[in-house]
Amino acid sequence: MFTETVEELIMVKRVDLEKWLNDYLNVSQVNDWLPNGLQIEGREGIEKIVTAVSINMDVIKSAVDEKADALIVHHGMFWQKEEQRIINYRKSRIKLLLEHDINLFAYHLPLDYHPEISHNRLILEGISATKIVNQASLPRELDVGLAGYFEPPLPIDQLLKRIEDFFKSKPGVFLFGEKDIHSIFVVSGAGRNLTDKVAFAGFDTYLTGDVSETIPAIAKETKLNYIYCGHYNTEKPGIIALGQKIKENFDVDVRFVDVPNSL
Repeated sequence: MFTETVEELIMVKRVDLEKWLNDYLNVSQVNDWLPNGLQIEGREGIEKIVTAVSINMDVIKSAVDEKADALIVHHGMFWQKEEQRIINYRKSRIKLLLEHDINLFAYHLPLDYHPEISHNRLILEGISATKIVNQASLPRELDVGLAGYFEPPLPIDQLLKRIEDFFKSKPGVFLFGEKDIHSIFVVSGAGRNLTDKVAFAGFDTYLTGDVSETIPAIAKETKLNYIYCGHYNTEKPGIIALGQKIKENFDVDVRFVDVPNSL
């Protein structure tokens, strides 16, 4: 009887955690390319949670080693237009999760868009932007990002120092714009294809995760400062913050597993 009481105090039911996550992240309001929420069902009681940026075998093995009851990631499984058969590495991942009865949750665009813990907002807060706004007048394609402003304008070398301190790594840069930065637009992850829109919208600087071969010329010709900090690195902040929110709302153990890559 005493053991049951202790378990009730330190566990959350899967259905209750899922409801809270879906409500907090406004899942029903976001169209996405994968199913957000519970992707693979595990045990009903959840005492320990591992969070990570992306699902992969190293992350799953870490969850197993941690004896986690649930794994919550930003980049989950079952993406549209990807292989739908459960073969090869997909089979191995799913098999290991099922063998250990681990719940898999994934939240992609709901985390990107979140008004409180989106990666973009946390990045802008982390580099001490003096003003953060949604640009309702900008093209719809840019609603995935956020604009930040520095008042007074911030010298580019100071901005780069803040970015390096926040991400704990040097960013890649193509600096063809203003040397005193008044405005910066941030899109975490794969934002390279939005460079035209950002440049035409008049921002001094664009910070995103990735880059392509065409970007240096576009940045030069549009007089834009282009800063890329890695798809993985720019999408750590939100999933880490989500873990903290879970801790605040439930009496469970949450640990972020850092499995970086070069992208």
